[in-house]
Amino acid sequence: MTADCDIYEINTPLSQLSYDEEFGYYVAAEDIEGQIKDIVAAHDYDHIFAIVRLRR
Repeated sequence: MTADCDIYEINTPLSQLSYDEEFGYYVAAEDIEGQIKDIVAAHDYDHIFAIVRLRR
């Protein structure tokens, strides 16, 4: 099996984070959809991972 990985840096700050009573704040698909929609539409990805740094 071979895996390919594309990395895209998004420089636009997130305007919202989702919240769950049990786990706290997290980045949901809805939170970043507007910033990655064009990238996803141009490629046929199986999975998407978002890595973010949250300030304390």
